Amino acid sequence: MIVKDIFSLNKDFKEYRLIAGKGGLNNEIKSVDIMEVPDGVYWVKPGDFIITTGYSLKKNDTTLENIVQMMIAKGAAALGIKVGRFIDEIPEKIIQYAEEHNFPILCVPLAASYNSVMSPILSKLMGDDNYDSHVIKEMRHDINILNNHSYNITAITNIIARYIGCEVYVFWENNLNMINESNNLNAINAKRIIKENLPQLYQSDFSLEFNENENKYIIFKVKSINSVLAFLCIELKRDRGLTGTDIEIIKEIIPTISIYLLSNSNKASLFYKSQDDFYFSIIDGIYDNDELKLMEEASYRNVDFNKSRYVWIIDSTIKDPNDFVRFEKKIVSTMQMYDTVFFYRKDNRRITFIVENKKLHSNIKLLESFFIKCTEDLSKSFKGQDFNIGISKICNNLKYIHYANEEASFALKIGKKIKKTSSGVYIYDDFMIYHLLYEISGHPTLSKLYKNTIERIKKYDSENKTELLKTLEALVECDFSISQTSDKLFIHRNTLYKRVNKLNDILDSDVDKSENRLILQIALKLNEILD
Repeated sequence: MIVKDIFSLNKDFKEYRLIAGKGGLNNEIKSVDIMEVPDGVYWVKPGDFIITTGYSLKKNDTTLENIVQMMIAKGAAALGIKVGRFIDEIPEKIIQYAEEHNFPILCVPLAASYNSVMSPILSKLMGDDNYDSHVIKEMRHDINILNNHSYNITAITNIIARYIGCEVYVFWENNLNMINESNNLNAINAKRIIKENLPQLYQSDFSLEFNENENKYIIFKVKSINSVLAFLCIELKRDRGLTGTDIEIIKEIIPTISIYLLSNSNKASLFYKSQDDFYFSIIDGIYDNDELKLMEEASYRNVDFNKSRYVWIIDSTIKDPNDFVRFEKKIVSTMQMYDTVFFYRKDNRRITFIVENKKLHSNIKLLESFFIKCTEDLSKSFKGQDFNIGISKICNNLKYIHYANEEASFALKIGKKIKKTSSGVYIYDDFMIYHLLYEISGHPTLSKLYKNTIERIKKYDSENKTELLKTLEALVECDFSISQTSDKLFIHRNTLYKRVNKLNDILDSDVDKSENRLILQIALKLNEILD
């Protein structure tokens, strides 16, 4: 089977749309798989057709770009993305890269379930008779991979979601707090259904089924000997049931869930896992339109709504999953040394922290020295790897944590771009003006300002082999001091005066005037963003 065969499998596949990589339509498909965590790319095999909603990749073009590059390097056949769910559009640079490497990227309809994608492809690849046994074999293979690596409960439930094509939720039996990670708001319904039907669930032999609106919730007990540890909930569309193969998958995975919970079920881990889920659901926008619900959940967890918090994002170039586990342990232990209350999650090659340590943040020099020491220690422990840290402004209201996350992300992104260093610490306070310019960079007035200043200077430099832009940058850095600028550039004052006069001619203005200086400062900062 080749990629272009996908469009003719059945009437549903006619809705699929090719975004990029038309030169790779003859790529051979050997298997189909689902990827909902960025590090899943490490297990991509030659000939794989990978499907994703892009949940873990949202608002992160760099991560998506890296994944596409790695898929191409690994010989994947194609990538299918549900554009419009978590990723609004594929960035042009990724489309161009896919085109250049003949790597098809397909837009998968939002309504398409994983099962509706995988089953026809796998059936064609191996024949209907062998399909069920193949699914079970592949599932067992995935479980074995997990057992050989550091994993969490979400990684386990992702296997169920992948093979059955459903939403999966796991709740602790004692407090019904959700254990695995899910952005689906229907998890609240699932929790309520379990709470309302606890007596029947305890008495059930294997599972109970509940219909609500358009959805069906099938709930299983996760047991250890004679006690119930947790509840596993499968969410399907109401008109769909579980096949024999689906049931077999669940039966085989429930013991894996049980073992994981038993090995990680101490009081502290339960509490902090619950807190982690709560904090990062705020970042993910779960409570954006329901502040009352946020306040209720905060009260339930004894979380201070108005406590000072801020976000740190630590980015690395580590690719090896085992090395990343060591990196995680290293950075967490470092944080603990500073008696800091924090919550964190991993995402590809970065770790995001929500921190409660106002004292450390209020002393910028102490904060910078802390992180400089942190990056130095990491560089010693992980030779040849780069580490960058983005730090938000402090926020004094729980509901604004997602803004703090955006600030830390921007500081990290723009700091790396402007500073052009392999490792660094970037505090949002230093980049606020850049954020403002970034948000309005496409405005016609700002575009005109850029064309009338930086573009004119660049054009002159290119045509005349001069360095007037560099001269302007030095002038701004030296606060337009002629003596300091000439010393910085190692040129005579008269030479500098000639260059300033030439800048005046090119710009048709006087750089000595304060209002013009402000315009030039803005233009240079805009150039740093666009360059």
